[in-house]
Amino acid sequence: MNRTIAVRTEVRKLTSSKPVHAAAGAGVLASAALRELPARIARWRTEVPGLASGYVTTARAKAVQEYDKLAVQGEQVLHGKTALNGKGSTGKKS
Repeated sequence: MNRTIAVRTEVRKLTSSKPVHAAAGAGVLASAALRELPARIARWRTEVPGLASGYVTTARAKAVQEYDKLAVQGEQVLHGKTALNGKGSTGKKS
């Protein structure tokens, strides 16, 4: 029984933290942007046929590039090669 209460307490602490709220907010923002993307692409294709493809290709390339950067940063953090806030770790293993 105490273990269940402890888990619930920890979950409440986690879900009330600012980083979790920021991540949820980023998810909502990304979701909204992705929902309107097909309409934007359709509009671009009717307004300027050749330009839309260029924009989509550029956006995809930038998205892949940023995704890769995030993955590298996340891998470094998870393997202890860098601190979450950029302080306290030199990137060297002890």
